[in-house]
Amino acid sequence: MQENTRSFAALFPKIMNQTRIRHTFLYMWLVCLFLLTPFAAQGANTETTFRITVLKTNGEPQPGMILKISSRSQEYTGDAQGVITFRYEIEDSYTRTAYLYFPADREKSVASFTLEAGNATKTFYLDSPQDIVAYKQSQQLFPIEGYVTTASGEPITGAVVSIQGTGRQVLTDEIGLFQIDADYNHPIRVRADGMENQSVSIQAFLQSPNEPYTIVMQRKNTGRVYASAEQMPEYPGGMKAFQQYLKRNLKYPPQAKRDSIEGVVVIQFIVERNGRIASPAIVRGLEASMDTAALNAIREMPRWIPAKDHGITVRCKYSVPVQFKIERPKPVQPKPLLASKDSILHKDSLLADSLLTDSVARDSLRMKKLTPDSLRTDSLRLRPDSLRLLSDSIRMPDDSLRLKKDSLLAPADSLIAPKDSLAQTPDTHAEPQKPKKRNIFVRFFRWLFGIKDKPEQTPAEKPAGN
Repeated sequence: MQENTRSFAALFPKIMNQTRIRHTFLYMWLVCLFLLTPFAAQGANTETTFRITVLKTNGEPQPGMILKISSRSQEYTGDAQGVITFRYEIEDSYTRTAYLYFPADREKSVASFTLEAGNATKTFYLDSPQDIVAYKQSQQLFPIEGYVTTASGEPITGAVVSIQGTGRQVLTDEIGLFQIDADYNHPIRVRADGMENQSVSIQAFLQSPNEPYTIVMQRKNTGRVYASAEQMPEYPGGMKAFQQYLKRNLKYPPQAKRDSIEGVVVIQFIVERNGRIASPAIVRGLEASMDTAALNAIREMPRWIPAKDHGITVRCKYSVPVQFKIERPKPVQPKPLLASKDSILHKDSLLADSLLTDSVARDSLRMKKLTPDSLRTDSLRLRPDSLRLLSDSIRMPDDSLRLKKDSLLAPADSLIAPKDSLAQTPDTHAEPQKPKKRNIFVRFFRWLFGIKDKPEQTPAEKPAGN
């Protein structure tokens, strides 16, 4: 017994050392597994290859379609076969949405879908406005397929499905299924006994040509949907309460808000007899994500007050606008400063004085006083000796230019106006009158012929007879 005890005591340290080594390796393995697992998972879901096919409703490819991913600037363009292929990394923490655009209109998306790794292959049937015009002109026929059922989902056998104006019609089979050729120029009419007639557009069938389109029929007088009634449906509290509801519950798409896209989406729905909202549909769209947000807000509305016609509660169609508008802070306007009455009066008095002074002192139309005798005063005033010639500068023989005294002289009174005709009232403020000066030509001829001016006589020296 003692020997066994001694041998166990000798082996115990070795066993403990081996245990510690195993635990150490186990811990290291767990740490490596913990650190490498995220990278392995990330590497497994690094990128997903998406293949999006866009076709026309007649099965032909829709080339040149443009695909954009939200919050990404890169664009992908479809090839001649209408196929768009791209690789994208799926993020678990964030969901990305892809949008499809026609090449002629890069602002308004025509379809959208969520990028999912498990649904990387999709097919869309989209017609451009030019395609629809071409279909109408060519009267091209499209095979359509659908089910006709009641509101409870029971199939209607023997319902008549006709293309109005063409004479083409078929009957539904025992499961409510029918097939017929339709076109864009004629509506599709469905009739059944005891049911309200319905008109369906061909586009509803062509959006999903691989699956039959379901048409739900309503019983007469019970399922009729009124377009107008005596008392139309109403949101509880009125339209002001409806706008407050949208303000609280309408979720503005982040990408559209970053792109500053604003506008109105018009949605039509049916208000049932119990006030419930049914069959919401977009009448006028704006952008795919904004259309979806508007539909979600309408679907989550509380019950309305139903319509009434002749006192009976009826089902009624109703359309509402859903506005997307980015709220911006209003600019703060400075408040006007209030002044006392005295300061205003003082300012006005100073202003009046300044205007009066300026109008007198700086009048732009104020003219200088004219000299009293505009004819006597020479307009071309010259110095007295400006035309004086030297006595010997043009000396000529006495007889060479001798002319009669009266050959070039005008009568003495021909150039001199009567004194009374130019007399004016003396102005005390006018400048002192200067000696009379004749015209330069008169002075020249008077100098040439030696005629001298007589000294002016004062009024006292003049004869009494004058």
